[in-house]
Amino acid sequence: MPRNPIGPQHVCEAAHPEDASPCEGPRDAVTVVDRNGDAAKACVHHGTRLYASLIGPRVYPGSVPDAAIEVFNRAQTTSAFAWLDHHQLSSEVER
Repeated sequence: MPRNPIGPQHVCEAAHPEDASPCEGPRDAVTVVDRNGDAAKACVHHGTRLYASLIGPRVYPGSVPDAAIEVFNRAQTTSAFAWLDHHQLSSEVER
């Protein structure tokens, strides 16, 4: 599970260190759990990206009502490891 370095956090703990995208909403909107039981609190955006990148994940409600359902639904159409450059390159090649 991604963990940000100790210090002031500008993004939620679910954001991958290489993911420069900003959080969407509160940083504790949901909790994403991997198949080993490791958990990370997440905003909707990074929770979606993390959920889509894991095998056998679960998502639980946090501070935002219905955010867990939103993360689950968005993850169905989100590429695994969406923050990597190769996801952006494929759309550029099609142009």
